[in-house]
Amino acid sequence: MSNSSWNKIYTPIILALVFIVGMSVGRHYLSGNGLHSSPTEDKLDRILQYIVSDYVDTVSLKTVEKAAIIEMMEQLDPHSSYIEPEEYHAFVDPLLGNFEGIGIQFRMIRDSLTVMLPLAGGPSEKAGIKAGDKIVMVDGDTIAAKAMNTDDIVKMIKGERGSIVELKVYRNRIDSLLSFDITRDVIPTFSLDAHFMINDSLAYIKISKFSATTIEEFDDAMKELLEKGMKELILDLRGNSGGYLRAAIAMSDTFLDEGNLIVYTKGKNRPEKKYFASGHGDFEKQKLMVLINENSASASEIVAGAIQDNDRGQIMGRRSFGKGLVQEQMDFHDGSAVRLTVARYYTPTGRSIQRSYKNGTEAYYADHYHRMLNNKENDSIVIPDSLIYTTPKGKTVYGGGGIMPDVILPLDTSFNYYLYNRLIRSSIISEKAIDYANLWYKKLETYHTVQEFYKNFNANSSVYMQIIKKAKELDIKPKKKEIEDSKVLVMGLFKAELARLLFGENAYYYVYLQEDKIFKKAVVLMEEEE
Repeated sequence: MSNSSWNKIYTPIILALVFIVGMSVGRHYLSGNGLHSSPTEDKLDRILQYIVSDYVDTVSLKTVEKAAIIEMMEQLDPHSSYIEPEEYHAFVDPLLGNFEGIGIQFRMIRDSLTVMLPLAGGPSEKAGIKAGDKIVMVDGDTIAAKAMNTDDIVKMIKGERGSIVELKVYRNRIDSLLSFDITRDVIPTFSLDAHFMINDSLAYIKISKFSATTIEEFDDAMKELLEKGMKELILDLRGNSGGYLRAAIAMSDTFLDEGNLIVYTKGKNRPEKKYFASGHGDFEKQKLMVLINENSASASEIVAGAIQDNDRGQIMGRRSFGKGLVQEQMDFHDGSAVRLTVARYYTPTGRSIQRSYKNGTEAYYADHYHRMLNNKENDSIVIPDSLIYTTPKGKTVYGGGGIMPDVILPLDTSFNYYLYNRLIRSSIISEKAIDYANLWYKKLETYHTVQEFYKNFNANSSVYMQIIKKAKELDIKPKKKEIEDSKVLVMGLFKAELARLLFGENAYYYVYLQEDKIFKKAVVLMEEEE
């Protein structure tokens, strides 16, 4: 059926069902509050029955209902959404803090499922799976050299706790395939990516999202770092997509004095609700810097806004995403769900975190992209008076959506990231790191700490040219200047990938950040203040 024919047949039905489904959802919610349907709702039910019994063509109500719900959500705001049954776990599981499986980080390299890291304490690590292993068979089915996407592979290796999956694994320097029978278990999904001491007093923590387990992970990391002598902290929320409000509130509480306002929410049908610090935090007076960028959203913006508006610490980086809408989720019997925006977040000074979406979803995301490219230094920013706010200590902060850092470090638009990004997406750097580790394992075993490795290890320049050669074989065609300009970044990432293979995730970030301009600037500013 052509698109025009489909539109002629289904558009009128979709428009009708938008209202019908909307009223049905509303009835579902209202009935739980003791409210009754109206004559208008009865009329919509009659229309639905009329379509089912008398429409000229056969109609798949399931298909049209789905299209109607999606269309209805799109008419509201960019973050109200419909979750289909088959997508439910992909949306929900990352925030639950665990899933059931075998416990590995992996990438597809040369059409092979390559283990980047067996998760600590997980079934794969206990069974003897190692970083660099290539899984070639799962329960007798060959998966190597097949055009399989990540979702298909995940479905094969994930499963119920207690079930067994048989793996055949290729390991470098061993002629035959290794067999592993791994009993699946509950696998924690960590939201704290890294934590370590930068020097004797300054520490670093990176949080990727705010899940059900975030505050437990964060508290454990803080305890460990305090025992190591932490007196200053760089909290990295760059790229943090957000998550649970309660996790953001609990993290903010760690840094704020009793009675400090953290955030408040309000909506047309939700009364204003304020959240205050309890005064039981372990880091209320020490020096703090928070890093954000254009992909820091929602819960991460709540933390940054609370720190900034309470004059608690510096915010550095680029203006955050600007997602300040509160969603509630309604689950349905078929496994689907609707996430509906019911309120907005506001920072302690009264700033709305949410960017405007009055021009539609497409313009909303285009604005995010242009904001990223056009981030400017503080003294060149023009903000209307109506969007200028003042903190208790007299500092000027800005509204208009998102959190404007105290120290802005604009994106370096003069550097061409084409080659660097293509190498990352194609996993060439990871692949080369694994090959190098397999070839020079005796040399690498002489390094006992990540600090020793970072200080003393330097790869031969031929390694970079091998990476470039591989890129050209995959039809990545960089110019000579791109090859020259990208060397430091590429080899820094190569070194970080090696560090991960040798010492784990903390080591990866310890090495990777040494070439991170924002991180390096943050360290300098913290030391200068000292």
